[in-house]
Amino acid sequence: VDAMIDSLSENGVLATQVGTAPTILDPRADLSVFRHRERFINSLEANPKIKSIFIYEEAHCGFYEPKAFLVACRDVTCRRHWYAETDEIDYAIYDRIGGLKDGKPSLVHYDGATQRSFQAPPRAWETVYCRREPEPFECAYRGLDKNAELFEFDPENEEESSFEIRMSKNKETGEDEVGVYAKVDMPEGSYLMPTHLAASFEVSDDSMENVHANTQIEGVDKATVIEDFIDFIDTHGHPSIQEGSGKNYVEVGGSFMMRISEDPEEANVRRWIPSHPDGGRPKFSPVYDRHRHSFDVFLVASRDIKAGEEVVKPVGLWDI
Repeated sequence: VDAMIDSLSENGVLATQVGTAPTILDPRADLSVFRHRERFINSLEANPKIKSIFIYEEAHCGFYEPKAFLVACRDVTCRRHWYAETDEIDYAIYDRIGGLKDGKPSLVHYDGATQRSFQAPPRAWETVYCRREPEPFECAYRGLDKNAELFEFDPENEEESSFEIRMSKNKETGEDEVGVYAKVDMPEGSYLMPTHLAASFEVSDDSMENVHANTQIEGVDKATVIEDFIDFIDTHGHPSIQEGSGKNYVEVGGSFMMRISEDPEEANVRRWIPSHPDGGRPKFSPVYDRHRHSFDVFLVASRDIKAGEEVVKPVGLWDI
């Protein structure tokens, strides 16, 4: 396997069929009939030159059951192409492959929508992956904690809202600043403004480069609204924890008004899934692939927050 990987270019990609798709009833992969596949995946994970690994299933192979395929990349930016939007894939197919002389599409079973379905592996892959021993860190976050409370911000219904917005003086500058304050006690681990955070909008690095380029065109008056938009994204946006994906998420709800503090003792908010103990995210993880959006937006209370206390984010909240 190592020799095969060494033969790839710096941005090389390895794609191979890896047998029949698993089911949620399968045992640990290394103890099952798929143990050879598991060893192969383990060898790719252990190779330092492999940066990302994806799994998908395809049912149009002429077999009675769907077959599984693996894609391994030497460059982490491979994730940007794998997680591309439907229209990006469709355009790439049109631009790089084109159609047939009779006007029919060149590819019968693949387009942007198909690639979209490949981005989240079937649940069986996640289930079997989480049967590894020891259990991977992220498997504890396969679903929201049903016992945790949810606290929402409703600017149109102050009585129902769990938060309120107040103006206060900055102790250092003396300037007025906005702060978010809890109206009720919020236990550690509670979800804060989940509806607002779920509405965070996604913007790609490519889109941001295009917007920045529009402000640099000579002979064209600067558009204040575009510059304000860029400033808002720079201030309230953060890159995805999926390194190399080229995705950014921008908070547009009440959460963007939470003050950011450099004092870790003052902060009482953290992201839902903490940083991985090994740093970054694993090269291969159906859990991260299936819950990308949730991992990139949700916040919880890092300790008990008392009624009347300000809700404060720490610096580097979304650092990988």
